[in-house]
Amino acid sequence: LNWITGWVDWNIVLNESGGPNWANNFVDSPIIVNATADEFYKQPMFYIMGHFAKFLPRGSVRIGLESLSTSEDEVLVGAFLNPDDEVVLQVLNKNDVAVTVEISDDDAGMFQHRIPAASFTTLLWRTRK
Repeated sequence: LNWITGWVDWNIVLNESGGPNWANNFVDSPIIVNATADEFYKQPMFYIMGHFAKFLPRGSVRIGLESLSTSEDEVLVGAFLNPDDEVVLQVLNKNDVAVTVEISDDDAGMFQHRIPAASFTTLLWRTRK
């Protein structure tokens, strides 16, 4: 479907050994529980899932993206329209250096934003309706 891939993390909470699970493939999860100490640890994955959920609520749709101008090659981007008629642009800069992205939107005009090295950034703006 339009070059998109979906993914679901079926183990939201596991123990310190990466279980229990029916397949015996002991893996990582967003939350790790240490039952003997009655505590839990939120992993980085927990926060990134929360970040996506905050900016892409139910009813958000992926929209077309014609081009992305950057100074480096290792930049991944996704563009979405959320139910509040806001454009959500999510940018992953896998480079060891900051990059500048140049965005052109028929409603918002043209603007630039500097994306720090090895970071994930979300840009948000309202469309004109």
